[in-house]
Amino acid sequence: LETFGRCYLETFRRCLTPVAAWWFGEPRLVVVLLVLAGVTVLGGFENVGIVEFRRAMRFDKQFLLLSVPRLVQVLVTIPLAFLLQSYWALLLGIALGKLVRIVATYVAHPYRPGLRLAGWRELAGFSFWTWATSTVNVVWERCDAVLLGPLLGPAGLGTYLLAGELAILPVTELISPAADALFTGFSAAQKQGPANADRAGGVAVGLLLLVVPLVIGISATSGYMIAALLGPKWQQAQPLVAIMAWQCVFAPFSYVCTTFLVAHGMVRLNFACNVSSATMRLGATVLVIAVFPTLHDMAIAMTSVVAAEGVVYFAVLLSVCGTKFPAMQGGLLRIALAGAVVVAALIGTGWGWQSVDMPPFAALIEGMGLGMAVIGSFGVVIGLQWWMAGSPPGPETLMLGLAGQFGVFRILRRKLGFT
Repeated sequence: LETFGRCYLETFRRCLTPVAAWWFGEPRLVVVLLVLAGVTVLGGFENVGIVEFRRAMRFDKQFLLLSVPRLVQVLVTIPLAFLLQSYWALLLGIALGKLVRIVATYVAHPYRPGLRLAGWRELAGFSFWTWATSTVNVVWERCDAVLLGPLLGPAGLGTYLLAGELAILPVTELISPAADALFTGFSAAQKQGPANADRAGGVAVGLLLLVVPLVIGISATSGYMIAALLGPKWQQAQPLVAIMAWQCVFAPFSYVCTTFLVAHGMVRLNFACNVSSATMRLGATVLVIAVFPTLHDMAIAMTSVVAAEGVVYFAVLLSVCGTKFPAMQGGLLRIALAGAVVVAALIGTGWGWQSVDMPPFAALIEGMGLGMAVIGSFGVVIGLQWWMAGSPPGPETLMLGLAGQFGVFRILRRKLGFT
């Protein structure tokens, strides 16, 4: 079913390829989009049997399927970039990474799917709402880029998109993978009864505890990041990264809530939440283009939209998942206070949010030092608050419990009285 669906959608997209090239004013997009569309269709031939790894909580298998193709893609793309000096290095790397993943899915799992539509009736109801949600997510993810393309041009749009990718690293590298693991946990908890539903709120606050220091670190060291990773020609991206990094603060609530809804079969409610988010993002993009057509204003608008979206999902989390706000209040207040203290210290010392002009290696070392100081300071402040409050159950307890699974942290957990 996935293979047939991808073939249909990508055939439609290929017909729109010339229109996209005209819209963005870039004729080379025709070939690029055709190649990427072909790679997407190719992805439909992955072995669907690997979904068993998620249900069985085989995270070791999932990690290998995720990491090995990416590693091969990086190892191939970088030499090709030096050899070809062209964007074709990226396209060839993406295609090879997809091929490696397809092969890996058949090596990892013995199931062998066939090209048939058996079982489509059983999947139709659930799959329709999942497909509809995915379509809305495309609008949410791409509406700003599509509408900004003709206004900013290739260079301006590239700056905006690259800044966004760097800014949301905590989401793509931490929250999104965690959501995949949570799906299995929520599905298993559903079988144990409604008493386990209220765990969703605690998990969201626990992820927030991890994300906030990373967000502050990325935002405050954005100048060092640009200097170390991209160079002086990309300085325009620095304030965009500093602003858009704050989107990640609200991501734990939206990701945990979405995962909970899908795991419990509430796909229609999840679709409605996604529609509201996409509508807000589309409206904000049109408003900024009409009134404040600058990259800085667009970054502020998108961050504000994600904040509003986080509030919506937080409300759904409280109403549907059985979570009580008083149970989350203490943890949220401690996280907010610790974040405020660190931000105030960065502003007071003048160490954060600087425009950096130094060699890449020096910027990398200094930026890493500042980032580690931010994370360490946040940990000290949050730890002191938790200790002064009498070590109540909360996100700190959850994180210590997880950390206790690894080596030296087991000793710390025993010292603090956790079993």
